[in-house]
Amino acid sequence: MTLGTIIGEMLPLNPPKMDLKTKTEKFVNWFKNLPEEDQDELMKMVYSEYKVRDVVRSFSAMPAVQRQTVFQRLGLPEELLTKIPAPGANDAGELEVEWQEWNAERK
Repeated sequence: MTLGTIIGEMLPLNPPKMDLKTKTEKFVNWFKNLPEEDQDELMKMVYSEYKVRDVVRSFSAMPAVQRQTVFQRLGLPEELLTKIPAPGANDAGELEVEWQEWNAERK
């Protein structure tokens, strides 16, 4: 089963009028019914995404000068600095980073 098939068989991401407990139970049941190899692939993807988000949060908490120094030491492109929200940015900042990346991939 491919990732596209897995996603195609997923429950709606925003089911109407469903509390978190019900959503979680439905998701866990859906996940348990996947073949083992798909469960493994999905867990790897979620863990990778979690690590990326953790790095973005760490960088976004740094003052701009410190962040720039770290980027220079690691040899990361300067353009990545503009995609990470500034310290104290609103909660939508993380979503904006994802949108910019997704939108750039589509072009």
